[in-house]
Amino acid sequence: MGLRPCDFEDMTPAEFIYAWNGFARRKQDEERAAWERTRWQIWTLTCIQLMPKDRAEMKAMFPLPWDEPIKKALELTPEQRKQRVQEILQECSIDIE
Repeated sequence: MGLRPCDFEDMTPAEFIYAWNGFARRKQDEERAAWERTRWQIWTLTCIQLMPKDRAEMKAMFPLPWDEPIKKALELTPEQRKQRVQEILQECSIDIE
């Protein structure tokens, strides 16, 4: 993270968590940017070898995990939740009552 020992010692736990989250986010952004550059390079080299009719968009030819939006889980009703809990308990053979 690049912290000096004296800076680390002066931090509260909350400050350290914020610093760590920022550091992790920066590393993630750097890695993502590197993958985007690599994808662009491969797409460019591929497209110069293809006929124009065979070329596709970069994201279609070389998809990366963050290209698709994250699907939200379906919200369960209270009755559905109770049913799921009962199914899990039955699988574990735990009897509640």
